[in-house]
Formats: sequence, C-alpha cells, structure tokens
Amino acid sequence: MSEIKLYKSGWKGIKLIILSLAFVIIGVFMISKEEIKTFDYIMGWICTSFFGLAMLFGFFVLLDKRPQIIINESGITDRTLKQGKINWEQIIETYPVNIYNQKFISIVVVETFEFKKRRCKWAEKLNEYIGAQKLNLNLSQINIDEIELNELLNKMINSEKNERQNHIRAFSSKQKSIPNSEFKNYLIYFFILILMVFISLSNFNAFMAIMIVMGICAIISKWHQGTNNNSVLYKYARIMTYLGFINMVIILITLSVYNYVANKIGNQIHSEIEIYKSKFGSYPNDIKDISKKLNVDPIQDFIVDRIEYQKNGTDYKLKLETLNHNQKEFDAELKEWN
Repeated sequence: MSEIKLYKSGWKGIKLIILSLAFVIIGVFMISKEEIKTFDYIMGWICTSFFGLAMLFGFFVLLDKRPQIIINESGITDRTLKQGKINWEQIIETYPVNIYNQKFISIVVVETFEFKKRRCKWAEKLNEYIGAQKLNLNLSQINIDEIELNELLNKMINSEKNERQNHIRAFSSKQKSIPNSEFKNYLIYFFILILMVFISLSNFNAFMAIMIVMGICAIISKWHQGTNNNSVLYKYARIMTYLGFINMVIILITLSVYNYVANKIGNQIHSEIEIYKSKFGSYPNDIKDISKKLNVDPIQDFIVDRIEYQKNGTDYKLKLETLNHNQKEFDAELKEWN
C-alpha cells in the first residue's frame, strides 16, 4: 500500500539552534561578567535557561526521524494531534489557514466524529475566532507547500478507495520531480550573512545602514503578515529581517568578546609594564618583549598585534585599534579601554 510520509524539516531545527545559541552565548557572557544578584546577572540566567531549552527543542526537531504525518488510502494520521488515524469518510473538507505566520491545514469532520483528546473551551473559541477547526495539521516544521497538500487531501476525500492510490503516486512523483533547492538557498543566505558581518565590522555607518534596512523589512513583513504571505515582497522582507537580526546578534557578541578579551590583555600588559618599571626604574622603550612573555591564544594574539605603545618621558600610553578601525586608550584606573 502506497503512502506519503511527511517529516519535520532538519533546517527548521538548525535555524532554531543557531538563533538560540546566539542568546545563550550572550546570557553566559552576562553571567560571567556581572556580579551575583545584580539585574544583569539574573537576566543572564533567564536568557541562558530559556534559550537553552529552545536549543534542546531544536536538537529534538533535528534528530526526530519519526514521520509526523502519514497519508494513505484509508485516512490521515498526525501524531501531534493524538487522534490516531482519521478516516477519509469522517472528513468533510480541509482548507489551509495561517495562524501567526505558522502554516496549518484545518480539517472539518462529521458531527459523529469522536475526539480522543478533549480541548479547553477557550482554545476552541480561539480556533473559531481565527477561522480554524478543532483538528488542524501543523505544517510549521514541515517543508511542504500547504496549498498543494490541501488539494491532495480534498481529492482523497472526494475519491473512491481505488482512486486514492493513484492520487498518492501522482503527488509523490511530483514532489520527487521538484529539485530540492532548500540547501542551495540556505547556502546563498549564509554567504550573504558572512558579507553583512564583514561589512558591519568594517564600517559602523554600514552596520547602521543594515540595521535601518532590517527595520524597514520587519515593518514590511509585519504589514504583509496574514494578508498575502505568498508575495515575493513578503518573502524577501522576512528573509532580510532574519539575516539582519542574526547579523546584529553576531556583531554584538563579537564586539562583547573582543572588548572582554582586550580588557584582559590590556590589564596584563599594564601589570607587566609596572613590574618592569619597579625593576629598572623607568618604563620600557617598547613592549615587544613583554608581549612575547604573555601566554596568549590566537584571538588574544590578534588583539596584541593591534595595540600601540607610546612612551612619553615619565609616562606611557597604550592605544588599541578596534574592529571598526577606531582607537581607544587604556585607562589604568578603570582597567578598560576608553
């Protein structure tokens, strides 16, 4: 017996993991940097815990190899509904519905249909308000066209049992004949993101321009949400919003890590310079020997190479070239670059 098995898309899980990982890193950084019981410290734990759970769910989606929806000649099964198999004879019709930008197919069943799982009255009223039914196939984690799937379901409902096998074979062959360009699209988006990150780190004005474009795209996608979700404008506005947001998170994380490591290196070099003065009575003419004495990793070594030492008689200055090519001077009292 031929049947169609629909699985959760692994890319959905990967996207969730990447987005959650960014916030987990921010949360861990806040925890390590802030004092215990401060507001930022508590927010760091909340951020890490919440998005840590989201990451686990992303891994679950990525590793879950069970089919979510099974369609055959006798009926349809969606394991998330916990209703078992729903026979075609029990279904009147189906129709696609968009609920907060998540794709569903609503199933209208006969009055004699027995629900195995009772739903809260408020949930039923909410479904009625948004135009959904008590039974809704959740396609948000499945990479499939909901319009084509809905057409298939209605064909199955209105066909005899011996005809349904033909519909299943035709739908399956059509899906196989469509080239899978999802990986290619994500590869393109990845290279666009890398380019955005490089431009943002190179020039602050470029970063702000990207942020403005992201804001405009977010407004466009929000305006189009629920009206015409198949429009090209909505599609690319949504993509640019996601890319702009990820770029913003990467830039913030990169700058935070860079500043944290730079402050640590600045304090080490400052301490070594003061030790040198206590031994020899004056500041060194250069800090090459001091820099070589530091046990640094590749990231720290990159920062050390961007530090400029200037001796002014009985005083000295340490200057650091930031990622966006500005210069900061080390403040020994605050123990940071300003």
